[in-house]
Amino acid sequence: MPRVSQQYKDDQRGEILAAARRCFLRDGFHRTSMQDVFTEAGKSAGAVYRYFPKKEDMIVAVAAQNLDDVTGVLRAALARGDENGVGEVMAELLEAVTGLHRDRELASMAVLVWSEAQRNPELAERLAAASAEMSAEVAGLVRSRQEAGAWTGVPAEVLAQAILALLPGFLFNLALSGPDGVAGFPDAVRTLLPR
Repeated sequence: MPRVSQQYKDDQRGEILAAARRCFLRDGFHRTSMQDVFTEAGKSAGAVYRYFPKKEDMIVAVAAQNLDDVTGVLRAALARGDENGVGEVMAELLEAVTGLHRDRELASMAVLVWSEAQRNPELAERLAAASAEMSAEVAGLVRSRQEAGAWTGVPAEVLAQAILALLPGFLFNLALSGPDGVAGFPDAVRTLLPR
């Protein structure tokens, strides 16, 4: 029997996760059964279990996708941060997250994940680690502002956490109101956090 390529395995895993995401968004984590995912993915139980032995593994993997997407966007915006400033970085993040929500309902999944993290310690730990990582990266940009004489008196790490606290509020509003309901938020952040 020929060996299966890593690309094939990655594609299969991706298809299963996409199906799980659709099921979770439609029915929630707890109302979605493994059978629902098999049907949605058009795959046998064995094919799904090969990649995800239990539903919780799919939940964590979908949450990790969301976190990776947001972290990647933040890093790209921060790479241009010194020329743009904190407000522009956060506005770019909100605009990119809106695009991800249009494509994959990122904000709606985030709300589900936050709720699930209250009962799933592994998920809570991943969220906390991602939050700490993003705060540390934003703190570098805040330190640049502090070295220029602005935003002094509060540690850069605390300011970074406060700035990033805009993101969950934005995601919540995006999930509830859709892209049109939050269209002005990026410009509002640019105004609140001018260069």
